[in-house]
Amino acid sequence: MADSLELVAAQVRVCTRCRLSESRTFAVPGQGELSARLMLVGEAPGAREDQTGLPFQGLSGRFLDRCLTELGLARDKVFIGSVNKCRPPANRVPRRDEMAACAGYLDRQMTLIQPTVVLAMGGTAAGRLHPEATGRPLNVTELRGRPIPLGPDRALVVTYHPAAAMRFPSRRDPFRADLEQAVRLADLDPDAVS
Repeated sequence: MADSLELVAAQVRVCTRCRLSESRTFAVPGQGELSARLMLVGEAPGAREDQTGLPFQGLSGRFLDRCLTELGLARDKVFIGSVNKCRPPANRVPRRDEMAACAGYLDRQMTLIQPTVVLAMGGTAAGRLHPEATGRPLNVTELRGRPIPLGPDRALVVTYHPAAAMRFPSRRDPFRADLEQAVRLADLDPDAVS
């Protein structure tokens, strides 16, 4: 059977590979276009995402949507997912074994989508996606602002998590600048995709 985003999503929804499956309401496989040139990756679902099964549905999701709209992009023209597909209790940072349990899902999504640019939103996503990653959260401030090669045809851009950009005014403009850089690197023409 050929792999597909639908197959990955179906497997994520019934996954019991780690303890997070015991407390979830819905797993959150991710959402977006198969041919997306830009893939946005966050840490893990929050409470609203756990209730809906969809990524970035709460306040940080609305903030992210506004930022995309400011750049002339519709949410459905990118792919939005996360390192972990189930909500950690009390929104704690996913543990290394939990990230390892979900790693194959994100890897398969990246293989299927073949994005030109991956935007790691937050230290946990950066720690999972950076070429020299150890699985531990990385310092976003040290990594943001410059694309990191992920092979010959893909770049990683690291930025703050939208929730951090919302809460801390000093991170809003850098977040928007990083998102704009990712859109530019992905060569997305807003008029063509909105």
